[in-house]
Formats: sequence, C-alpha cells, structure tokens
Amino acid sequence: MHFTFSTLAATFLERPNRYVIHARLHESGKVVRAHCPDPGRLQELLIPGAVVHVDLAAPGAVERRTTHTLRFVEHPENGQLVSLNTQLPNAVFAEGLAHGFFPQFTRYTKREKEVTLLGEDGTRSRIDFRLRDDEDNVCWVEVKSASLVIDGTALFPDAPTVRGRRHVDELAHRVGLGEAAAVVFVVQRPDAHGFAPYAERDPAFAASLRGAADQGVAVYAYTCLLSTHAIQLDRSIPVQLEGKHGD
Repeated sequence: MHFTFSTLAATFLERPNRYVIHARLHESGKVVRAHCPDPGRLQELLIPGAVVHVDLAAPGAVERRTTHTLRFVEHPENGQLVSLNTQLPNAVFAEGLAHGFFPQFTRYTKREKEVTLLGEDGTRSRIDFRLRDDEDNVCWVEVKSASLVIDGTALFPDAPTVRGRRHVDELAHRVGLGEAAAVVFVVQRPDAHGFAPYAERDPAFAASLRGAADQGVAVYAYTCLLSTHAIQLDRSIPVQLEGKHGD
C-alpha cells in the first residue's frame, strides 16, 4: 500500500497531551504542532530528540488546532521506523484480504467493514469486519494496531483499553452463538518475532483475550514492512497468551 502523503523529518520536542506533539522541522527549523493519532503512552518511542516524520494537514481542515500530522517515529535506540497511524491496520488488513494474504480467510468472499454489533449486554459497537462465505457462514474480525516491541515481542495495548476489551468479549459471545471470530494484531514495524498481550499495562484486556481464545476466538499477529512511502504485510508471528507478558 502506497501512502498518499509525503512527510517531513523533524525532531520530537514534547507531547503536551496524548493527541499533540511539538517537533522542530529539520529543513526549516520551525517548531510545529502536530496531531498524534496514537493515544498510547509511547514512552519508549517519543523521547525528546527522537526523529519523527510529519505531513502537512490538508488545507481547509475544519476545527483543526494542529498544522501537521505525526506519521512515523524512528526508534531512539536502533532507528527502526515505526508507524503510529492506528487507523492504517484496517486498510492493510483489507488489502491483505483482497490479495489472498490470509489463507484462513480465503473462503470468505463477502466482506463488510465497520458493522454494528449488538453485544450480550445490549450495548452497540462496531466490529471492523464481517466476513461471509458462499454458504452465509459468518466470521467477525477485529483488527488492532501494535507499535510497541520490547525484546522482540510486540505488545498490546500500550495503554488500558476498555473499548478493546469490550470488542474481544463481544467476539467471544459470537463464537458462543456458533459463529467464527478472530482478532488480528497488525504490528506496524518489521522487528517483532512474537506477540503477547501487555498485561502489565492492561491486565483486564489480557485476561479477556485469553478467555476469548479459550472459547474459540482465533488470535493472529503479523508484522509489516514499512517505509515513509509504503507499508505491506510481511509475515505471521507466534502469539503467546501466557507467560512473561501475559501474567
């Protein structure tokens, strides 16, 4: 997938709140205020002095208080490029479906995005994908973005996520009703060798994911190859639901 934007290199200065960073553009030296699309802690990545890549906001953006958008950060220790666009994995997953990247989903030829689902407790939420095969069998898929990697393991979430836990619980409920369901973690960098829920940051989500897997929800994780111009799915990595990061 090729990006429709081009970026400017900058030096990260500070993050006054979860959705805003200040950075100094390398070319002009101007300090800009950029929207941060990833509300996670990002403490391992957004360190003063880190190189970030931002693009200029579209002219005429309504009610926008930032002039740029943060797209990528270079890991402060190894320079690895990391995407911080939490909406991008849905598009990457959809592209993977279209090109047959996921053998476990090839039977599902009908695909709908952002489908409203009525939860067991009566609440409504949107699940990223509803897939159907030719016999109208359903598979619900929720796609999650992971950008944090520690000691080769991709971890999610970086910060507590009530919404993410609710999605996982809803998928488990659908499996109980006889439908299929899966959670797909798209790691927006290539250097992870495994995936685990980050129980130290959100033990409730880790417990929900383990419970959902026990009930039959499939859990997958994939890395991506990334540049400032394009991103593509790379490889499947093993999922570890118990152990070091799971307890």
